[in-house]
Amino acid sequence: MRILLPALVLTLSWIASCASTNELTVELDGPPLRVASDLKNPPFADMTAGGEAVGRDVEMMEELGRALGRPIEWVRMPFRELMPSLEAGEVDVICATFGVTPERAQRVAYTRPYFGTAIAIVCRTGDGEPSSKGELDGRRVSAAITTTSERAVRQRLPRAVGVFENKDETPTDERLFSGEIDAAVMDGPAADTLVASSAGRLVRLEDTLGAELYALAVSLGRDELLAELNEAIEFMEESGRMLELDERFALESAR
Repeated sequence: MRILLPALVLTLSWIASCASTNELTVELDGPPLRVASDLKNPPFADMTAGGEAVGRDVEMMEELGRALGRPIEWVRMPFRELMPSLEAGEVDVICATFGVTPERAQRVAYTRPYFGTAIAIVCRTGDGEPSSKGELDGRRVSAAITTTSERAVRQRLPRAVGVFENKDETPTDERLFSGEIDAAVMDGPAADTLVASSAGRLVRLEDTLGAELYALAVSLGRDELLAELNEAIEFMEESGRMLELDERFALESAR
């Protein structure tokens, strides 16, 4: 049986009853909630030219902050620095399409998952190009370092040549078009966005490298914060707010 704090119940009920959270005026009298993200995975999270954090997860996090009565302070950093920063107490929460894995669960505490997808493979179209994961043996396959995509390549494509460093931050499509890599592994929504912008030059393979669940992460021992976030996430799901966010950003969760 769930037991919600009375103040949290009232705030969440108010949020759910509003047609648009942009109309809300909530007193955020708690300390800022420092949220770490790389803010470079649209449509979940991105930065505008003016330096404003935008995206599906950004709006979700802002709504969770209102539920907790705490303003959100976004702390942008490379993905590989997220966990060390959380463990060092420099931030309170990771919100960065942060996939759930057993290895990470030994170092951080996860909230309940809020989105589900698949780990996808993107290749060039044309004769001689890979059309299944079985054709990636000996091929150069990229994945962002320290991500669940890297983990999937190492575990599920052991005969591929993993390429995990991208020091120049060259866009994935350029690396594929130039032949630097033969395939790229990434989350499903990112794969769909990449393929859609490629004018038919890229394709997402039907094969996947497994399922992916996104959750927020807090430091081990932050039980009160974890419970508050879980209650707020569950309320957003039950009230339909999570589904509204997904639909507005043209996303479909596999959960």
